[in-house]
Amino acid sequence: MEIKSPFKFNFLLELLNNLEMSKNEFEIMNAVKKIFSDYFEENSLKIVDVQVFLYNKVLDCVCDFTKPWQKVDSKLEKKANEYFLFFKNNRNLNNTHTPKFILNDYKIIASSGITDLNKEFKKNIKQNDTNLLSVSLSSMEKPFGILNIEFKILSGEIKFNKTFPEVIYLASSQVANAIKTLDYVKKMEKNIKFYQTMKDVAKIIETQYELAYILPILGEMIDKFISQHLIYIFLKNPRKNEYTLVWPSKCTNSNVIKILNNTMSLTTIVEENGKMGIFPLACEGKAIGAIVAYNHFEPLTQSEIEYLEQLSTQASLTVDRATSYSKILKYATLDALTGLNNRHQFEHRLKQEVATAKRQSSDLCCIMLDIDFFKSVNDTYGHAVGDCVLKNVSKTIKKVIREYDIASRYGGEEFTILTPNTSLDEAYLVAQRLRSEIEKKKINIEEYRIEDVKEISVTISVGVAQYEKKKSDPSSLYQDADKALYEAKERGRNRVVTYSNDIENKKS
Repeated sequence: MEIKSPFKFNFLLELLNNLEMSKNEFEIMNAVKKIFSDYFEENSLKIVDVQVFLYNKVLDCVCDFTKPWQKVDSKLEKKANEYFLFFKNNRNLNNTHTPKFILNDYKIIASSGITDLNKEFKKNIKQNDTNLLSVSLSSMEKPFGILNIEFKILSGEIKFNKTFPEVIYLASSQVANAIKTLDYVKKMEKNIKFYQTMKDVAKIIETQYELAYILPILGEMIDKFISQHLIYIFLKNPRKNEYTLVWPSKCTNSNVIKILNNTMSLTTIVEENGKMGIFPLACEGKAIGAIVAYNHFEPLTQSEIEYLEQLSTQASLTVDRATSYSKILKYATLDALTGLNNRHQFEHRLKQEVATAKRQSSDLCCIMLDIDFFKSVNDTYGHAVGDCVLKNVSKTIKKVIREYDIASRYGGEEFTILTPNTSLDEAYLVAQRLRSEIEKKKINIEEYRIEDVKEISVTISVGVAQYEKKKSDPSSLYQDADKALYEAKERGRNRVVTYSNDIENKKS
């Protein structure tokens, strides 16, 4: 095939350059529509629309290239499927390039040369109506889709060049290559993303022990990876012998829970024509939960099923380890995430310090702080970033407090600091220094790959209270600090408030 005309060569070259720069389905289609429109106008034709349909093996029909999840109009779908079958059944088994077209339902195979092809085109074009030209999109001579071009004649007579059909065929080959290249790139990116997700899950195994923190992180990781499907995580209740949803907060599809509770399987289950996949979480040969992927329209691909099977195996290790350590951690003194004292140890040290303050008639204060809008951090950036914030806040606490102060993670995003031999004014200064340090700190979150966000900042609200000997219950100290903390939030957050009788009267 020899294309001598400079414009035809420029058309193919411009199309190639634009397709090479296209990074997604929409950019490919925009390039095709723009460049094809210019070339058709040069041949006294006007493009009305350009569409690409790709064959979906699972659904056994063609789907719109840019909207594969959306059902094609029934008449259009019928015609597109019919055209695709023609190209598929008439592919070149001897691997020779023979242009094939369908023009206004008339099937054209260029077996007799370019001249006859040109004549067939001119004979079957409608002069006063919209024309539909379909070309096969093939890879290694195997059709995988069709290119549909709707066009009209600009003037009363047909003026397009005799090599016009052949140039369109060559252009369709470039479009096919661009689509296949995009598919390969997506598969490579997905493989990279998969192994990064596996690495992240493995990292959780090393650093996390609490299911309340692990499961949302696992859910978010898998949800980002299998982005076209809804992801649910269930744990099995051994007493009731049924599954309970633990992430996210809702599952509106009752069929998911029904199938889960009816099977209790240790093997992958694919339901509803591939649109639902159930991947068991297992330990020592017993089902402990399940990861469910569901999409009302789009079935899971074989590669996605394989990915989810590997992820569920890795997640099983994480959940099992967290369950095994949960009892041990109840009696541990340190919080696994922050390295500060845990709540159990805080309550133990509180009793000790109150007893010491009583015995020695010394001052004792409690600082209670809470990260402002922490739920928004989790909702916006994910629980992994939320954990990063908690770690950074705890590091700042360790840096600011004195050696003999006692810092603890009270729960969630709340922290407490006991300050022995410290007056209320002195504790207030410590709290202000801490608030200021956290406000200034930039927390690096680059490793979590949040688009266009490399670092974030947070603020804290702080309540400070001093132990009063007339209050015999040690817990009254942190309860007073908590009331002052609540007041700090009421006054606008990012501030320190000391406990007073005015706050007590306000609460009552």
